Amino acid sequence: MKIVIPTSVDVKAMVAGLNVSPTKAKGFEMRINYFLSQVMTTNENWKINKDNNFYRNICSEVMKQIIGDDYYDIVGLLTSKINPVVECDESYSNLPDKEPKCKGYRLTSQYNTGEYVYRQLPAKFASKVLKYLPEDAESIRMTKHYSFLIEQYHKHQMGINPSVYDYISNFGQELLHRVDENNCYQKQLIYNVVGRWLFDVQKLEDGELNPMVAGSNHRVNSVFTNLPKVLRGFVECSGKPLYSIDLSASQPYILSKVMNNSFIEGVGYGFNLCTIYRDVYNKLNNSGLIKYNFFNPISGRYPFMWGEFFFPNEVQSIVEFQEIPFNNDFYKYVISKGFNTPIHDDEFLRMRKEFKDKMMYILFSDKRGFRQHDDQIKMFTKIFSGVNKWLELSHQVIGKREFALVMQRCESWLLIHNVCRQFLNQQTDIPLFTIHDGLFSYKEYTQDIANLIVTTCREFIGVEPGLKIEPPRTEIYPRRQDVDDEWVEIKPVNSEERFEEVKGGVFKSNIERGLYFISNYRKSESYQNAA
Repeated sequence: MKIVIPTSVDVKAMVAGLNVSPTKAKGFEMRINYFLSQVMTTNENWKINKDNNFYRNICSEVMKQIIGDDYYDIVGLLTSKINPVVECDESYSNLPDKEPKCKGYRLTSQYNTGEYVYRQLPAKFASKVLKYLPEDAESIRMTKHYSFLIEQYHKHQMGINPSVYDYISNFGQELLHRVDENNCYQKQLIYNVVGRWLFDVQKLEDGELNPMVAGSNHRVNSVFTNLPKVLRGFVECSGKPLYSIDLSASQPYILSKVMNNSFIEGVGYGFNLCTIYRDVYNKLNNSGLIKYNFFNPISGRYPFMWGEFFFPNEVQSIVEFQEIPFNNDFYKYVISKGFNTPIHDDEFLRMRKEFKDKMMYILFSDKRGFRQHDDQIKMFTKIFSGVNKWLELSHQVIGKREFALVMQRCESWLLIHNVCRQFLNQQTDIPLFTIHDGLFSYKEYTQDIANLIVTTCREFIGVEPGLKIEPPRTEIYPRRQDVDDEWVEIKPVNSEERFEEVKGGVFKSNIERGLYFISNYRKSESYQNAA
């Protein structure tokens, strides 16, 4: 079992100052390194930790089972008031859906460099980790289960088109042109973004893709999946470009099936909650919340979803949602239903983007005030009142995090377990990679993959999905919209106070790497002329 540990912390020197026996020192080192691996933020996991202000949640009861009696000594050593390595938010409220005695920890600014090395845990210690952290054990299980897809990263050589460096340089320059009065905080964020991109590109070039399956959502993660969308088009396999086949509006599409009683009640192996996420199924079943009287579109019965009555208009909205022509632009369909008057093309595109950007909030946000006042959610609720009610009940009964994982596991089961497995059984020498709801392969195989997705989704979801087959984008000049999207995150950070709020995802190594690159990489001649 491998872990990542920060290179910024000299654990050996720290333990040497404790004056303990060599055997004790070795064990102490290992336990400190393990704790640090659990609290550090890297270029790979910064997005996950962002929502918690880059604190990573540690539950003391679980960690004591793994680390043993040294746990509190290790925490005390790392959080010492003299040159602390780790800081704690001192709050037990950051994990409302978890057990008590969980706090958030993160590396202090001095040690939060983002640089790390891999370390192999001894087998005995690794077994304790897997015993008390089921998600880690599930990750190992699913990585073996999807080994046919993991093997793609070892079987086929990924590379990247050298023009990616022109693109990154041009993107960075575009961002720097927008900085307000040479603001140092905005510039640090820009260099951090550029440095992070260069870090991922270098990992890919070096073949350090590190593919694995997440135990939580069963998605395959790697350096390739970590690349921002604007850089994916530059990725090549054996010198050939990769085309993407995306399942359009995948989460709303899958929801149309998940709301069926057959998905919730099913117990045989197949596309149902019991197969997809047995722990959630058992939780609902043991609590008496699976009542086997959900809405059935065929019989027309009204559902009593988890004890809640659905009115006829709510039932009708669920039926209508399930009958949406998902193969013909889901977002366009919903917006067109929300407005009775004609909308100008430019305005329509703006509204479509706003609605699409809010879709994940519509599905997974459990903030009642936000759901009641956000314009996009209000529009969705007006059209699909029953669907919105079903979602809000799911957040309460299942929990928003677990519900999101159910949906993501459904996506993985359809695309990885079924589509990818079947394709690779037939085409053993053809590369195939995944990024969530997208599959990547050579151009000449995109239609075969698309046909397989349609066949699989018809079988398990019951309606035809929407698909997009897209060529890679390798232009060296970024689109204004892409720069706008990145700038939206950077622009507000114009003071020390606001920088403090995001500094957990800003690494010294990224800043140094990005600054050096922007300052020294030659601009292309055409870019200089354009400037």
